[in-house]
Amino acid sequence: MSREIDRLPEPAANKRMRVVIASCSRTGTLGLYTAMKTLGFTSYHIAEAYIQCGLPHMKVFEEALIAQCNLFSGKLRYNKSDLEKWLGGYDCLIEVPSYLGTRVLELYAEDPDVKFILTQRNPDKWVRSMNQTVGELVNAYRSFPINILKYFDDYVDTAFRIISLLYFRWSSGTNPGDPNNELALRTNYIEYIEEVKKVVPKDRLLVVNLEDGLGWEEICPFLDVPIPQEPYPRGNEKKTFDAIAYGTFGPKMKTAALRLAATVVPFVGIGAFYGYKYFRR
Repeated sequence: MSREIDRLPEPAANKRMRVVIASCSRTGTLGLYTAMKTLGFTSYHIAEAYIQCGLPHMKVFEEALIAQCNLFSGKLRYNKSDLEKWLGGYDCLIEVPSYLGTRVLELYAEDPDVKFILTQRNPDKWVRSMNQTVGELVNAYRSFPINILKYFDDYVDTAFRIISLLYFRWSSGTNPGDPNNELALRTNYIEYIEEVKKVVPKDRLLVVNLEDGLGWEEICPFLDVPIPQEPYPRGNEKKTFDAIAYGTFGPKMKTAALRLAATVVPFVGIGAFYGYKYFRR
């Protein structure tokens, strides 16, 4: 059976992976995405999939998530050649391994030239941040108007399905506000951080505590690159997260709303016409 990765075109230019940032969402990864591009890397982050690559990459992302995280899905897990086809145009991978599991890190660790960065933060703060951002989008997907608009735009539906899968990977399938939700998030986060430190060779891993600060001074010496003159990109605070989410999904939802109106208004109009004729009898 054909897979989304099989339908994805080959990358225009194949690049060798140089840096893998194994960090979880809400641990400075969006700032790192911008920072690594400033340093000359071609970076892949979920924002790249959503904003630059669009539906083909989003569908591959969703397929990879299901294949890696659901053993009963019937989908083949992505191997090294699948990852190279998906990510061959990039030399820096950010955040994606935290969703696909440490097997991805093991595959890239086979190359002795690949370096790894792991940003971490206080687990309780991470749980709150996840629920105030990603968790809110999960709730929005199940609520009006997105629970209706998703049927009128494939981008909107796919984007929010991915967000839900990403969240459920960390929450063990619980929703924000469920009794065991925060415990599941905290436990899975701590276990993942510990697993990364076991899997990745210590001499090629940089661990940064966000509470101690994240900037050029932390990452540039490790990567053997000069420190840029411009300031390090600001972190992804909640208000920034909300602005990005609105900027990305807002126009798509407006399109979906127009399609909904184009479908409903004629239907209502026809119904009203025949209803008028009926009551005129």
